[in-house]
Amino acid sequence: MHGRRFPRGLLALALWLGTATAATPDELRIEPVSLTLQPGQSAATLWLGNGGAAPLHAQVRVFAWSQADGGEVLSPTRELAVSPPLVQVPAQGRQLVRVVRIVGDGAPPAEAAYRLIVDQLPGGDPAAHLLRYSIPVFAAPARPPAGPRLSARIEEDVTGRRLLRLENSGDRHARVADLAFVGTGGQVHVVAPNLAGYVLAGSYKHWPLPADAGRPPYGRFQAEGDGAPAVLVPAPELLGGP
Repeated sequence: MHGRRFPRGLLALALWLGTATAATPDELRIEPVSLTLQPGQSAATLWLGNGGAAPLHAQVRVFAWSQADGGEVLSPTRELAVSPPLVQVPAQGRQLVRVVRIVGDGAPPAEAAYRLIVDQLPGGDPAAHLLRYSIPVFAAPARPPAGPRLSARIEEDVTGRRLLRLENSGDRHARVADLAFVGTGGQVHVVAPNLAGYVLAGSYKHWPLPADAGRPPYGRFQAEGDGAPAVLVPAPELLGGP
């Protein structure tokens, strides 16, 4: 089956809406907000919490996660399963969900990435605000990865819109936060605040550039990568079109 591509606006909603810290006391909460299956580990656990006065219902699904043409692709997978896939979270309570490896407990040859999608289902209140969470899940390879290696490139799409392309030539995903362009005079132009997203191993991801971001090489990109500051200066030969 073909993977599912999400429009950029819908993708942002689907992937980043509803982190555990963003939920109000009467909404569905998720803990933790990411999972990693280590070599030899056959399952991981996730807690769904409910701070409200009425039970909540949710559907939990898992998809293989890849990146193509600078965007996200979710595809059906038989490598992982969730139990239970349909849950009822009691008022002021929690429900445990297990993410189970169903192809044995051997580690993959390279880091594998998945997305766990948790959809709050309609209940008795037709006006209730339903949340969707998307939790990154990684399966670590048997051989410890060296880590991500990011490089920057400026591209243009068919409409002439300028894009930042972050490419990860490493063997582990990169978690990118507070992505910005610093132009001449030190002026900072925000590209993607807070958690900008992930760049998977051997893949690349696009972000639209602000119109006032200036033109490299008279500037640099900066971000927080896996909790550490990162500075990316595109080489002049990487400043052309696609």
